[in-house]
Amino acid sequence: MSEEGMRILKEAKCQSLSGRSTLSYKIGCKDDKEVFLCLTGNSGQGIFNKDWISLTQLDSVLAAEEKPITSGRLHEMFKGKSANSSGFVLAVLLSEKLLKISKGNLRHYERLDPTEFNAAIQALMALEPDATQPPPAKTAKKHKKEAP
Repeated sequence: MSEEGMRILKEAKCQSLSGRSTLSYKIGCKDDKEVFLCLTGNSGQGIFNKDWISLTQLDSVLAAEEKPITSGRLHEMFKGKSANSSGFVLAVLLSEKLLKISKGNLRHYERLDPTEFNAAIQALMALEPDATQPPPAKTAKKHKKEAP
């Protein structure tokens, strides 16, 4: 899906699942108020799919099975696209507090209650379309230790 007709609600950054790169993404909505996610950048070398992804469709895929959520569960959404995309989307969902890491396995994730996220998105949608965007969320930078 293209950005045409998409209203950008939020632009933010988060760490990749490996922590080796910083990902940039946008959250937007269409006229019908459906919410979408789009990966826009990676400070590392990995390529990714830049299409807009429906959060409704994404939620359906994540809720489809009782098994733990892994990046493999999202591969079907990105068939024929970059293999990095599913892991990058999981990193965004972690950052937005829609997922959490499962106890006992760092590569498994669990869905969280989306109420807080949905309320924040609804508040952004209620703003005038030309309202000033809040600045993107800053990511924590790792500091080098200085020699004594």
